[in-house]
Amino acid sequence: MNSESKDEFADFQRQEAMTSLSIPSNVSLEQVALDWARLLEEHRRWLATVVRSRLANPNAVEDVLQEVALAVLKQSNRPTKRDKVPAFLYRIAVRKVINHHRVHGRQKRLLESYTRQRPSDAELDTRSPGSWLFKEEQSEAFQKAFRNINSKDRELLMLKYTEGWGYRELASHLGVSIKTIEYRLLRARESLRAAIHREEN
Repeated sequence: MNSESKDEFADFQRQEAMTSLSIPSNVSLEQVALDWARLLEEHRRWLATVVRSRLANPNAVEDVLQEVALAVLKQSNRPTKRDKVPAFLYRIAVRKVINHHRVHGRQKRLLESYTRQRPSDAELDTRSPGSWLFKEEQSEAFQKAFRNINSKDRELLMLKYTEGWGYRELASHLGVSIKTIEYRLLRARESLRAAIHREEN
């Protein structure tokens, strides 16, 4: 088979793959080249942390993650480069959490149930650098303070300390600059300290 025939055959295989997967015609071949099922699985853990930090109800996390996966697969403008994937997934996850709050309209009840449904020790990864977030600080004051800080601050602290991410990883996944992450982390820690102080006094 000459090189021209090989190219034609490769094009035919790609077209067949797109047809068999029922991929919309407005999705480019470059986007098909990325294995989105594998990428979603690869990024699942930290996306779950983002969703959990904003929902405060472990029972709803799986539903929202499924919504994220469906939204990703339906998108026609998915990134074609792997380094753009984390920020793309983060934006969709945040949108789906907002939609979840809008549809269910029960954020207050979800936040209240969060303190009653604290993860068990078996569910906690005690090797993670921030296990203190749920295991070491079990006081009622801490739980109330952590629940009441801004959801973005809560999300950032959970990604930092339960996932063990550095500034560069946080910036890459959240689609912002390292300077922004430094500022937001400083503000989040100060906010948590102030909230704990209020609860303890």
